[in-house]
Amino acid sequence: MTSAGCGSPPHPRQQTATRSATATASTAATTSSATQTAAPSPPALPAPAGITFGLNVNRLFNDGTYTAAEIGTQLSAVRATGVTLARSDALWELSEPQPPVRGVHTYDWGFDDRIAGDLAAHDLTWLPIIDYAARWTVPPGAGHGPPNSDTDYAAFAAAVARRYGPGGAFWAAHPELTAHPVGTVEIWNEPDNRQFWDGGSDPAAYAAMYIAARDAVAAAVPGTRVLIGGLTDPPATLTGMLRAHPELAGHVDGVAVHPYALPLQMMAKLREDRAVMTALGLGSVPLYVTEFGWVTHPRGALGWVPPDSRAQDIRTALTALGHTDCGISAVIYYTWITPERNPADREDWFGLQPPGGGPGPDKSAFVAGLRAAQAPGPTLHLCGR
Repeated sequence: MTSAGCGSPPHPRQQTATRSATATASTAATTSSATQTAAPSPPALPAPAGITFGLNVNRLFNDGTYTAAEIGTQLSAVRATGVTLARSDALWELSEPQPPVRGVHTYDWGFDDRIAGDLAAHDLTWLPIIDYAARWTVPPGAGHGPPNSDTDYAAFAAAVARRYGPGGAFWAAHPELTAHPVGTVEIWNEPDNRQFWDGGSDPAAYAAMYIAARDAVAAAVPGTRVLIGGLTDPPATLTGMLRAHPELAGHVDGVAVHPYALPLQMMAKLREDRAVMTALGLGSVPLYVTEFGWVTHPRGALGWVPPDSRAQDIRTALTALGHTDCGISAVIYYTWITPERNPADREDWFGLQPPGGGPGPDKSAFVAGLRAAQAPGPTLHLCGR
């Protein structure tokens, strides 16, 4: 979410997540902080076949205002749209409130277990965003990091993959659930947005953190796909990352992007992203569109579109994203539900689902667009692949 681009919302994740965690049963787990990998970084995973479609569901878990029954009802409605993937934060700041002792990390998995369990119970697979900095890794009063230790961040990323990935401890502890193991993790959210990376974009520092996290995750659960976190300015950020760490070429499993714009502008952004990736040696790396969307209030706000035109934008964008030649592996709309309370706060107006449930034009357009995106159709030749 960028303050300079169309429709990129600053999510209230940090402010609201603590209430949700305190209402969740707390379970502690310990693991060694060692994240050393004797082997070199593994090569990039091949792109998956086809496109997976999903929805961001972060507000259900982060806001701390929904009961368990309400979350269940909403997730049933999410699955009924036809999506299979749900993106939401795995909040390091909640899961590791205290620093490691003599090299041993202790995690409270209550918040994360709730997400994994609720999603699996509704036949949804979790795409966790590994964020934000634990309080003990940043100066007092700091917002969203970056953390002062890539090693500690990487240890948490590996612990998430280990617990919720194939054969993970969470699934062993919950045989009543049909396992939906995590197979992909996203490293941070918008590291090129100063709202989520204190001090502003630092591609070199983020690249070092990505490398540490990817190596740790690959050592813990081989085959897990590790994404560069949703970028607001992929050309500049990727160029800076590869300039600082040219060894990244050949060792990136996917690039997540947030092309907030009207549909035609969105396609232009993706074309530019792919062209820059090809020039940087990342031409075969899949793209993951992990956020896009629009607000309907207040009029004139960043990302605003008239309420009577948003449904068409949703359908048009989804249909196009399902048929480009840009190497897209996932498309995830932002977001499923927002409270629609304050007409002056655009954060309240991104949701597809009406707060009271029931039908709505935007939700109907999403379902229609999803069907069109998944149906056979002519390729939209944007990226020359």
